[in-house]
Amino acid sequence: MRQLYLVYRVMPDGDRHPETIMAMDEEALKTASATLDALINDDAPEQALRTGERWEFVAQDDAPLADWEEIAPPDARSMPY
Repeated sequence: MRQLYLVYRVMPDGDRHPETIMAMDEEALKTASATLDALINDDAPEQALRTGERWEFVAQDDAPLADWEEIAPPDARSMPY
């Protein structure tokens, strides 16, 4: 079953910054980092991970509301994926 995940960019010092939202099932979650890297490298290489950074995927129900609303504010007309 697909669910929404908040994607964080995790910095080398451990700070996390919400970046986007992705809808995935459990199988897609296994390769999500590689998939996101490939998409970014093709479309927006300036947003690629830098040395020491990594992606973290947090299920919608487990993500802090403030982080969620930073990416998808309550008054938004649509949600990014």
